[in-house]
Amino acid sequence: MTIPDSEHNNDRMFCWEQVSRTNRLFRISRVFAPRNCAEKLLPLYALFSVIEQICSSQTDVEVAASKLNWWRNECLHQNLDASQHPLVRELVRTGAADNLPAASIAALFEGADHRLSGSAPTDMDLLRRNCIEIYRPQLELELSLIEYPLAVSDFNPDLMARNGLFQLLRESSRGRGQGSFWWVPHNSLARHGVSREEITRNPKSPAVSDLMKSLIADGVSRGGDPHHSFGTATLDYSPARHVFAISALYSRKLHRLLRTTTDRFAGEMMLLNPADLLAAWKHARRPG
Repeated sequence: MTIPDSEHNNDRMFCWEQVSRTNRLFRISRVFAPRNCAEKLLPLYALFSVIEQICSSQTDVEVAASKLNWWRNECLHQNLDASQHPLVRELVRTGAADNLPAASIAALFEGADHRLSGSAPTDMDLLRRNCIEIYRPQLELELSLIEYPLAVSDFNPDLMARNGLFQLLRESSRGRGQGSFWWVPHNSLARHGVSREEITRNPKSPAVSDLMKSLIADGVSRGGDPHHSFGTATLDYSPARHVFAISALYSRKLHRLLRTTTDRFAGEMMLLNPADLLAAWKHARRPG
């Protein structure tokens, strides 16, 4: 089936609208993607955004799970060409759908299922493992669009954990209801004398602020420099420079969150400024 150019433009516009709702930093990092990859990344990040919106905006878990299942079936359907959804059509049109591993897509949705109904981690180590599993399928899907032999095993798990933590913070800060910060470890709550409900009910309280800063500080200290994300020093990192750029931006945002109150997290994570663009450029262009 041939789709008119006007509909292609509408499909791209839809994808940009989705990404802009959750991750405006993509507008910066995409600039550094390989030319043959940049167009394919847009509908992929739009898919990430749709999933994030479901996880953060739904107070009814059954409704959210039903929406996730619809998207799971749509993205894993063998005949993607038959889809009439603009996001899926853009995945097909750009050729991204031909490269995305089904196992990674399935893992992406499994992670979202866990964020909707999973149990809270008991400690920071378990939170770290959860964060890695959140970011892992995203990274796998991004790397599948790069015509260069890169694998998730080439990346530092600490950086993956930090990026996954940023995802949780972004979803929780935009979320509704008392379960938004479901992922905060039990022992961290006990150490700071804060209930899970208090984080959303009284985000400006000193105890909540101390709790959140302790979680973010741990993620920042573990993540290190984005340019240390490769485990093999001889790898040519240039095809993944957009990954370095987005990781550097996440790091900058986390450092800023350490200096603000929990109620301002959502606005800070969406904010773009010239300094962010300069930081992304430095990290994307710097030799490995």
